[in-house]
This record gives sequence, C-alpha cells and structure tokens, in this order.
Amino acid sequence: MGSINLLVSSIKTALSSIIGIAGGMVAGSIVLWLTGFDPANVYYTIFAEAWGTSFGLGNMSIMMMPLLIIGVGLLFCFKAGTWNIGAQGQMILGALFANIAGYALGPLPAPILIPIVLIASVVGGVLWILPAAVMKAKWGINEVVTTLLLNFLGVYLLMYLVKSPLRYPKEYHPITQPIYPSAQLPMLPGIPIHTGLIIGLALSVFAYIFFTRTTLGFQFRIIGSNLKAARYAGLRIPWLIFYSLIISGALCGLAGGVQLSGTMRFLDPDWVPWYGFQAVPLVFLARLNAIALIPFSFFFASLLIGGDLMHRIVGLPVFFVDVIFGLMLILFAASESIGYVRLKKRKET
Repeated sequence: MGSINLLVSSIKTALSSIIGIAGGMVAGSIVLWLTGFDPANVYYTIFAEAWGTSFGLGNMSIMMMPLLIIGVGLLFCFKAGTWNIGAQGQMILGALFANIAGYALGPLPAPILIPIVLIASVVGGVLWILPAAVMKAKWGINEVVTTLLLNFLGVYLLMYLVKSPLRYPKEYHPITQPIYPSAQLPMLPGIPIHTGLIIGLALSVFAYIFFTRTTLGFQFRIIGSNLKAARYAGLRIPWLIFYSLIISGALCGLAGGVQLSGTMRFLDPDWVPWYGFQAVPLVFLARLNAIALIPFSFFFASLLIGGDLMHRIVGLPVFFVDVIFGLMLILFAASESIGYVRLKKRKET
C-alpha cells in the first residue's frame, strides 16, 4: 500500500511537468498552424533530425552537456531560494580561464593538464559570480539584477580580450590561441561524444545525493522553502546564500570549460552561449530534481538541435524552439498555480 501511495504521489508531482511539456507542444502547434506551417511536419522534422541521424545524435549529446551541467549549477541556487541569471557570463569566464590554462600549460601531459583546465574554468565562474554573492549575502542586494548585469560585462570582456590581448596572430579572424591537444577532453570509446557527458551525469548524481543525504543540502532546502523556520533554527542564512551562489557559479564556469576543452578548442568574440537562459525552464520542468535533469536535458537538447536542422529544411525560424520553451514554462506555472489554489481551498474547508 505504501509503495502504491508513493507511486501515486510521484505521478501527481510529475503531472505539472507533463502538462507543461504537452501543453507547450499543443500551443506551439496552434502558433504553427496560424503562421501557415504544418505542425505535424515541423515536429516530425525536429525529432527525426535530432534522433534519426548520427549527425543529430552527436550534436544533441554535445549540446546536452552544458545544459545538464548548468542545470545542476542552477539547482543549487533555486533549492536555496536564490537566483542565478548570470550563467551566461560565468560560462564565458570559465571558458576564458580554461582557454588560457589550456595553451599556457600546453606541454603538460593530459592527465595533469585536463584537471588543471577544468579547475581553471571553475575558478573563472566563481570569480564572476563572487561580487553578486557578496552583495546578496552581506547587503541583501537583489541577485537577479547583479547576475544579469554581469552577463553583459562578460560578453564585452570576451570581445575585448579576443580582439586584443588574447588574439591568435596566425588567424585573420580574431580568435584566441587554441588549446593544446593534451588539454582536450578524450572521446568516449566507440561513440563521437567526449567525456564531458560523464562529468554531467556524475554531477547530477552528486547533486541528488547532496540534497537528500547531507546536512548542508538539507540546510539549503530549508532556507529555500521556509526562511522563517531557517531563522528560528539558527541557520547561518547569509553564509548559506553565499555558498549556494558560489557553487552555482563554479558549475556554470565548469560548463564553459567542458565546452571549450571538449568541443570548441578556442574562443570567438561572437560566442554568446544562451545555455544559461535555456537551462532555467529546464530546471523548473524537472521540478528541481537532479536526476530528472538528465532526461529533460536530453529532451531540450533534442529540440535545440532538431530546431536548428528543421530551420534549414522547413524554413521556420530557429527561434521557434524558444517559443516552445516559453510556452512550456508558462503552462507549467499555470498548472502549479491551479494546484496551489486547490490545495489552499481544501485547507480552508
């Protein structure tokens, strides 16, 4: 009986996400139909191109990695009741630090250099979120504003560094010095996917254990769900807020390092990673569950890669995928709100 109740509870918990995804796809179909596109053909093209070709599968797996790692990073903030809208800037700084380490220490062997490159990316992400974390923990300054503004600084800093002090002189188009081969993440045996996928999966499992089995994870959940109870329990709320933001920035920076070391090899001044914004609806649709982030990252990456290929075949703007993400999040929020109102009425009666 207990297992049946647990199953029913799990299904009810997942219902909002299912409604959000299904409703977003249906609402997207209406938008497609109103703009003169065949919804069935568009959706078939998206998923057929993402799942039905080796090119689509390979690129989808590559895109899944930063989404998953950033998703785990945002999880640490959202669980603790804080926000990190600056994953884009942290990813850029993480990639910059990884790039510098990857060519400055190039003669080192791969077993030594790869960890150094990834640690450098973590440092970059931490340094970029540090001002926002200090201002939030010490003075209560809204972290949504500070982390968002740091995105713009990160983008313009990348442009300046790539076009001037870090520019690779042997290329006409401005890029950074490529990292050494020994700094590149190795490929998984037998498949065209690098080991960044293992890093993302391991971080998801770690986050799940952290929030369900550790004292610090439990404290994060308390301040995120009931700040008054956290104060009453004597928790060090400013420090917990600070830690949640720092861990989030570290993982977002790591996503930049994995992307650079596994796929890009160098940085371009026009590189503006949107994963940080796309990972926000991903985390909420996964209901702040670290393990659920894995299939949701796979699904989001499928939409992004399939949407890009669909744009070339069907002619629909690639930004339609972002419309679907937005519709999913709106309908998910609506479903959650309806459930909250029903629960409140039950308590009143």
